[in-house]
Amino acid sequence: MKPQHTNILKMLTSHFGAAPSLLWDPSSSGPEVGCAYFPAEKTGRPWGTLVTYGMSLTPMVMDERAEDTDTKRAEIIAYVKEDETQPDDLANWMCWTGAFPFLQEPPTFLGWGHTIHMGELFTNSSLTTLLTLTSIVIADNEPVFKLDNEDVSFLWLTFLTDAEYALKKEQGVNAILDLFAAHKHPVTLDRSRTSYV
Repeated sequence: MKPQHTNILKMLTSHFGAAPSLLWDPSSSGPEVGCAYFPAEKTGRPWGTLVTYGMSLTPMVMDERAEDTDTKRAEIIAYVKEDETQPDDLANWMCWTGAFPFLQEPPTFLGWGHTIHMGELFTNSSLTTLLTLTSIVIADNEPVFKLDNEDVSFLWLTFLTDAEYALKKEQGVNAILDLFAAHKHPVTLDRSRTSYV
């Protein structure tokens, strides 16, 4: 593992108060984004936390769509039930999402309320679309560390169905947030949840 990845893992360990129990190594080709799993029993949180490491090494290219709260450097975060035993599928999507802005032509950024429609994400699931938001976990919704004197923030990766994605395109992300509130959308990933629309 490269020193800069080890450095990010140290900062994440400091933030979560525990070392990760699982690591998915960055790919050897760029952008090199890995994923770390911090289990509930180590962090004292009510759920397991997955977070990428390596996305923040490269600043994203912001454009006129950027909000004041969007940062050039970010890592992807997601939450799973504490008894989750097979987060490989989620970790792979997180690594892919963390690399996404840098693989576009021209390079782009991910920020609050961005969606990427993919098709089937998980086996036997109606979730089809990646959605990035500010984390609803208060400890994770402020910049968590600095790299090259720039703030690094978490982007919470959650998921939408086709119908929810259509609503978001038509009415904007606030319509999705209203749906999430009405249905008490869980912090943790539920691959089998039905559409709120």
